[in-house]
Amino acid sequence: MNQDDCRLYETCSAPLCPLDRASLKNGIWYPDEEICRSKAKGNLPWLKAQKKIAGCGAGGGRYFTPAMLNRNCIIRRGITGLDPDEEEEPQLRAWMKGHRERKALSNDERAELEKRMETCRGRRSGKPARIHPPTGVVRPRF
Repeated sequence: MNQDDCRLYETCSAPLCPLDRASLKNGIWYPDEEICRSKAKGNLPWLKAQKKIAGCGAGGGRYFTPAMLNRNCIIRRGITGLDPDEEEEPQLRAWMKGHRERKALSNDERAELEKRMETCRGRRSGKPARIHPPTGVVRPRF
């Protein structure tokens, strides 16, 4: 990688770089470290995962590998990385087992779920679901 490949080359200190294959193969990333700011490479799934993890406030001195960041799993508050003081391989296996891949829905499955949700919304109120509740109506309390 050189300065011609990325205009942010001189000022970037991100440990994982989309243009540096060595960092993607053997690198690690802590949530408090910098994330690649390149607009050209910003839509990579692992960069999006980094941003989500950093936004969740994950930290505590634990790190993430590119394999973990490439995993299509749910990222939410409380997600933790690997402990740097312990052996990586067993931790990584346990992390992968605990963070299953998200299941992709087909169009038919998505339509079926939407239909079921409409049915549930209708059951709750006893009437078909409304987009907006009526204004100025107060429900009686029993």
